[in-house]
Amino acid sequence: MAKRNQKAAKSAAKTRKVKSGIYRQSTKLTETVVTESIGQEAIPVVEYLKGKKNISEFTIAQNIKYEVGQVRRMLYALQNRNLVTYFRKKDREKGWYISYWTLNQGGVPELALAMKRNKLQELRERLKKEEENKGMFYICPSFCTRMEFERATEAEFKCPECGKPLQNQDNTKTIERIRENITEIEAV
Repeated sequence: MAKRNQKAAKSAAKTRKVKSGIYRQSTKLTETVVTESIGQEAIPVVEYLKGKKNISEFTIAQNIKYEVGQVRRMLYALQNRNLVTYFRKKDREKGWYISYWTLNQGGVPELALAMKRNKLQELRERLKKEEENKGMFYICPSFCTRMEFERATEAEFKCPECGKPLQNQDNTKTIERIRENITEIEAV
């Protein structure tokens, strides 16, 4: 009987540890997704909504010490990305509609996947452009601008920002970096 209790205790401890790790990963993913899609300022709103249901924007604003209008903007941005849900209810005393918000934690992995797909698509398009124009890019020595051969010709090989002569750029390292970024993102 004692061995059974020890096994049960070990199993329970292991389960708590796994759940704790999953929670940390989930929190980190949520923070990353919210920061990249909306901005760092939305994190307190998301953190406040975690584990709560149907919270008014007035309550959220009061507890995180933000202006109600600011909280509303963030909530609408989160709602546009399917990270929160809400319903409206009419206040009987004032006659106003009040929105009650709930965090949609299930929307986080979906948005993260969509963001990953978009980033991969952008990188693949940029890689294609870089490869098609290999050795045909021109850059300002002061790093004001970088342009393809056609635009450099139109600008008479002078920087439109500072007027310095443009220099031909070997974009081999740029191509390598883009490929590495694609490989990293695909691996995750």
